[in-house]
Amino acid sequence: MRRCPKCGFPLNEKDKYCENCGEDCSAVEDSEVNEVVSPDEEKEKLKRKWEIGGIVFGVVALVFAAILALVLFVPHSSSSSNTNTKTKSSLTEPTTVDNSIDGKGYYYFDNKFNEETVDKFMSAFDDVGSMGDLGIGVEFDDFKYQQDYLLLGKKVSQYMQVDFNGKTGTILFLDDENNVVAYSLTFVSSLLNDITTDDVYKKKQTVGRLASWLYALSDYKSYNSCEKVAKYFISEMLDEDNKLIPCLYYNGYTMLCNGNANQIALNFFVTDSDFIERHGIDKGTSSIFQAVTEPSTTIQNTTEPESIDDGSSDADDDYDDYYDDDDYILPDSGTRKLTNSDLAGLDADELELARNEIYAREGRRFNTDYIQDYFDDKWWYVGTIEPEDFTEDMLNDVEKYNVNFIRNYEKNYTE
Repeated sequence: MRRCPKCGFPLNEKDKYCENCGEDCSAVEDSEVNEVVSPDEEKEKLKRKWEIGGIVFGVVALVFAAILALVLFVPHSSSSSNTNTKTKSSLTEPTTVDNSIDGKGYYYFDNKFNEETVDKFMSAFDDVGSMGDLGIGVEFDDFKYQQDYLLLGKKVSQYMQVDFNGKTGTILFLDDENNVVAYSLTFVSSLLNDITTDDVYKKKQTVGRLASWLYALSDYKSYNSCEKVAKYFISEMLDEDNKLIPCLYYNGYTMLCNGNANQIALNFFVTDSDFIERHGIDKGTSSIFQAVTEPSTTIQNTTEPESIDDGSSDADDDYDDYYDDDDYILPDSGTRKLTNSDLAGLDADELELARNEIYAREGRRFNTDYIQDYFDDKWWYVGTIEPEDFTEDMLNDVEKYNVNFIRNYEKNYTE
């Protein structure tokens, strides 16, 4: 088709002049025409280009937004380049970081042991505010250091508080920074079955006390949720034969039970759900608590210790006449070496009890009835280890020394 070389107007075959602009087009042939676009057509083409460009840009933007959403908000697995080398379990089980203490499946309680934590306990436990007014509330300074233990290899210090009535108490196990590693509720066994004790009082001293301490040691749990946990453990701690169940797990806590006819101790830990199975715990706390072994010093023992409590003795079966209070005979026999002056003034019966007191402190039970009866009456005694299961390795070096020292002193005393 012929077009005007000036304005691009279409020409008929015989047109010599352009009808639009009058240009001489006689020499114009089809093969010589360079297509010229009119200004209006140029504008129309440019408009269409912008419209098409806008559509393309919109589509690209939508696709990019969709891809970005997938990357940011949809969970995805690791790079597919490693898929062929992964096992089925590695594709379905997420990798987690173990933040437990020493990687052993138990954790610190949220709040450290300090005055604020004790005050939080009292605010929950003493809901009517009368105990503090009467001077019988729990205070920070009421907790007294007892001794050090190894809890699954971690050194912890035991602090104890005993209530004014002597029926209940609190034990906290702390690390060097006052982090609470374990909490124990202790109470006399008669609290559960004494028909003369009001049921409201029993609930207050067991469920109420436990719930208040769990609440005080937690940074985010409500009192009601802690009370639910406490009710579960108190209701489930006895089996069908009315015997203590050694261990239970519920809602993030593991409870280890031990006790005897006179005293019950419920020990609580913040743990993973597999803590009991992981450490093979089925006989109470004796399997994870060990007395601290002091840095070894050479101890010269001239004689091997004899049977702990089965030696001949003319002691009266009733030792309560000697010690009606709840003190130790030798309070620090587990932390320092004794001397002759420590034993001076003790008779043969008292020496025998002082020697066995070292074992009793570590939870050993006794075959001899009057010795077992004597320690059963002590508020601090929780016998969990049968005589045949107890070994000398459960004593620290100072305790081993003192057992032999007292034994030798007894021999000299009788000679």
